[in-house]
Amino acid sequence: MKKRGQIVAVIGAVLIASAIVTAYSVIPSAGSSISGNDFFPSPESMFDSVSDKIRIDPGTAYTFSHTTSTSQVPMMWGIHITDYKPDDNISVSISNTFGDKFGSFNEVDPIFIKSFVVPKVDTYNFYVENKGKESVTVVMMFSENPEKSKALTDPNSPFVKNILPLAMAGFLLIIGVVAIISGIILAVVDWRKGKNQSRYI
Repeated sequence: MKKRGQIVAVIGAVLIASAIVTAYSVIPSAGSSISGNDFFPSPESMFDSVSDKIRIDPGTAYTFSHTTSTSQVPMMWGIHITDYKPDDNISVSISNTFGDKFGSFNEVDPIFIKSFVVPKVDTYNFYVENKGKESVTVVMMFSENPEKSKALTDPNSPFVKNILPLAMAGFLLIIGVVAIISGIILAVVDWRKGKNQSRYI
């Protein structure tokens, strides 16, 4: 009798066991991080440059500036309302020192992240206006070449130490479950084929 179903099921079980071991190796070591709210990376940890917290009163605005070091590379930027309230409403307009426009955005969410390709080394201004009825406290975040961000390359970052292994464990778990189900199906098919063939022997 063919044993391909059993082999596939065993492979699935091994993958599930690997997922459990991977998750278990991360969670206990991250216990202190969870209690300290450092287990999941904050929005600021995903960027290379973060501004100070700035309080903006209703109807007023503040301009954040960021000078790039390279050209023709993507620059990821974001704004985080650290004391977010449901009625908060801000707008962000981007320009450079020559007055060139790079987009305007109106946001009502606590975190907003976008990117654009910087055409040249320059200082880019982010004009943030509070259109809500209450004051907001915001930070601006910047990262040139986000694929090389310290959050992705620093081995001690929460993303690399915690999130990435857990994502891998989840992926292995899904593949393992699928493999076991497929193995069971193959085993049943092979058994039925063997049973039918035995009738003619």
